[in-house]
Amino acid sequence: MIFDKFTNGYIFTLGAELELRILNADDLSYANEYDYFKSNLSSKYKDNITSEFLQSMIEINTPVFNKLSELIEYFKEITHELNTLAKKKNLILQSSGASALKQNNIELSTNERYHELSNEHKILLDDFSICGLHVHVGFKTFDKALKAFNFSLCYLPIFVALSASSVYSNGIDTGIHSYRTKIFDRLPKASIPEYFESYEHMKSVYDILYNSEVISSEKDIWWDVRIQPNFKTIEFRVCDAIHDFDRLEVIIGLCKGICKLSQVQEVSYEPMQVLKQNMWKASRYSMDADFIVDSKKVNIRDVIYKLIEELDKEELITQEFKEKALSIVSKNSIAQDMIEIYEKTKDLNEVEKVGIIK
Repeated sequence: MIFDKFTNGYIFTLGAELELRILNADDLSYANEYDYFKSNLSSKYKDNITSEFLQSMIEINTPVFNKLSELIEYFKEITHELNTLAKKKNLILQSSGASALKQNNIELSTNERYHELSNEHKILLDDFSICGLHVHVGFKTFDKALKAFNFSLCYLPIFVALSASSVYSNGIDTGIHSYRTKIFDRLPKASIPEYFESYEHMKSVYDILYNSEVISSEKDIWWDVRIQPNFKTIEFRVCDAIHDFDRLEVIIGLCKGICKLSQVQEVSYEPMQVLKQNMWKASRYSMDADFIVDSKKVNIRDVIYKLIEELDKEELITQEFKEKALSIVSKNSIAQDMIEIYEKTKDLNEVEKVGIIK
């Protein structure tokens, strides 16, 4: 397995992957129509969608961008074309961490890899109709990426809270605002990674797993954040999928901001139990979570506000971005909006409609 200590990467470039569901417009049931979109999407975008675990899913993979605004504009353009195709077959596209409705028309992707994963993990993947957002940030060297990897571990819960959109799953009120993260936590090669001291330290873990045939490539590691030597990026994998472009912009911008901040600040090495507890609180309560910071209980909004102020002080974000980020942080999470909608309507169809891409 190739796991390069790259030295010729790109500085803070951006890319993202966003997973969508394909639903029948009439009843919001799964529509196993990935092949339709792949066959009919224009050549401009065809290479930027791939299959996911189910035939009723689409994964958008953006090109590499230098500017956040260009990446967000790309998402708007490609989803517009996908929506145009969807309307021709009375379909809609939806993006949230989990499907609120109990779905029956479930068909695995034709990709053999997903069949192998299903056979390996059995019941753990029975409700794996979840969707996520992955964010890639480019680095010049592996060592710089490794520092950002370690630096980011204590910040991962804020992305869970900001993106949480899976409190209802498969017809069940889970009570957990980002239930998707708990589904991933069940898997042996997922969840929060450990800190790594060096390239050699990380490579030794990958080598053990590869040589013992646990993984066949670095793609088989599903940590909440991982280094991707083939892309020369670190990849944030912890977010629920979201439909809101403003929220998407803030989350991706904060990922990039933390990566920049990691190069001018020192890593805070937290006990694993503290990292896990903060992740749990973010998953459970999203924007109402309390965190452990410096051995004290702190509200998550205060944690994010402090981060935004640090990014502003270091001149790592624009004033426009700061104002948009502060606005998003002041609002409910998507999961909190879903709870309010269900308490008002008692209708999971209305909850599912929250994530419709417009």
